[in-house]
Amino acid sequence: MKKTSIKSLIIGFGLLAMTSCGGSSSTSSVKESPVLGKVPGCFAAIAQEENSLKQFMKNQDYSDNPKDRIKAYEKKRAEVEQKTAELTQKAAEEGQKLIGHEVPYSGDVYPDFKVTDIKIESFSTGDRTGTFIVRVMAVPKRDIVVRDTKAKCAEGEYSLKDTRLYYALMKADDHLIELGQLNPFSYNAANSRLVAEYTDGQTVPADVPCQRDGSPIYINMHSYDFSEFAKIVFFTEKDFMAIRKQAYGF
Repeated sequence: MKKTSIKSLIIGFGLLAMTSCGGSSSTSSVKESPVLGKVPGCFAAIAQEENSLKQFMKNQDYSDNPKDRIKAYEKKRAEVEQKTAELTQKAAEEGQKLIGHEVPYSGDVYPDFKVTDIKIESFSTGDRTGTFIVRVMAVPKRDIVVRDTKAKCAEGEYSLKDTRLYYALMKADDHLIELGQLNPFSYNAANSRLVAEYTDGQTVPADVPCQRDGSPIYINMHSYDFSEFAKIVFFTEKDFMAIRKQAYGF
């Protein structure tokens, strides 16, 4: 896999992040992601259907009889709801097919940790949205001692609560979709609810998983357009913060 440059990510963010979710409303012609299949395209099509309803309301002739306008709106809304239901069902079916599939990744940038495997664990649908949970398996490159917090760590030790791996969800051409960070020791995504297998003072042996089931990344269809999602790239904290500064301003 070609090397990803910080500059290309910063430029790419401006082009892709929070883009409008375009695409066909047909379940047979939605755009396919190299990794997530037709699922993101289904939700992009749902967003397009919602936009079509808003546009329909905007374009109504208010000189018409109010009852006629209401009747026309209800008919259009029923059509949109039907198409949304069909697309959601299609997304649910396609998402289940992807469970267990591997997610491409790169970025061996940490001196003491490496990612060894990323797989799709589950997919669920909600109200006009869907969420993939992918599990990231990480191991230490050497035997490391872990502590509860960063404040308790001696040199070379790592905090169970505060350790982070930094990543970007990206297109194949290195354009950025979304940034994130995970705790390799925790089963949960919420940092306030650490679920770890190790306790203060224990040693995690080299090449033994930091978390046996992997740490989660949630890929939510309602925030970004993932129809071209292709890989996860890991970064050092310094590079991650530089990208975040350009992308979000902080």
